[in-house]
Amino acid sequence: MSAIKESLVEFPNARGKLLRGMIHLPAAASARRPAPGVVFFHGFTGDRMESHWLFIKCARRLAREGVASLRFDFYGSGESEGEFREATLQSEISDARQAIRFIRRQKAIDPDRTGLCGLSLGGCVAAAVAPAAKAQALVLWSAVAHPSILQLLAAKGGTQTPGGPAFIEYDAREVSVRLLRDAAKVDPVKALSRFRKPTLIIHPGKDETVPRSHAQDFLAASRARVKEKVIIPGADHTFTGLAWESEVIRRTVDWFRAYL
Repeated sequence: MSAIKESLVEFPNARGKLLRGMIHLPAAASARRPAPGVVFFHGFTGDRMESHWLFIKCARRLAREGVASLRFDFYGSGESEGEFREATLQSEISDARQAIRFIRRQKAIDPDRTGLCGLSLGGCVAAAVAPAAKAQALVLWSAVAHPSILQLLAAKGGTQTPGGPAFIEYDAREVSVRLLRDAAKVDPVKALSRFRKPTLIIHPGKDETVPRSHAQDFLAASRARVKEKVIIPGADHTFTGLAWESEVIRRTVDWFRAYL
């Protein structure tokens, strides 16, 4: 296996707050021989490692196969600055754009060969930013096509915090009611319809969080010259199983190697 280089990084978002992450580089990548790069976007209440270290495993596999990547925490998540209660879907979309700009400024990464990969709500973010960012390839994992689903999730698992109606408690976090309200204003399906580059949609067969219909809606809207939808039979929302995650990573790496 080829050696890889990993570096902790931080960069400001549009409001000047620091976002923290990790860049993975193929050992051979350099300013004279830049590698293509992929940006990962984590899910709602997730972080740059994701469940069972799914993002780390995929990023390292990509690097061994000659593709660089950036994993980072959205504002208010993981080790980035801010509180989760301050985050909105719109702020995550803004952070995503800053992350794409950041990876394209790296001397060992080719700014003209950028791919995006998003899990769950991160998939919504990836689809929303892909057209304007002029990404060259896109992979969506368990992606949210209709952000209004956040209101349903909160209704099932959230409780009102003592501080009043501005926040609810969900998964041991304070979630802004504004996030839930304003998320419905984002339309990743419409955005994806403007994206023409190769698009791979991977969805679990038994997703308990995001219905499979979201994957089909993305596929139907896509006008990419190359597109594919893959259902992983039996898998849960984050592909929690060695065989499931192995297939997701293999398909993702193959996609980016082919189209970046």
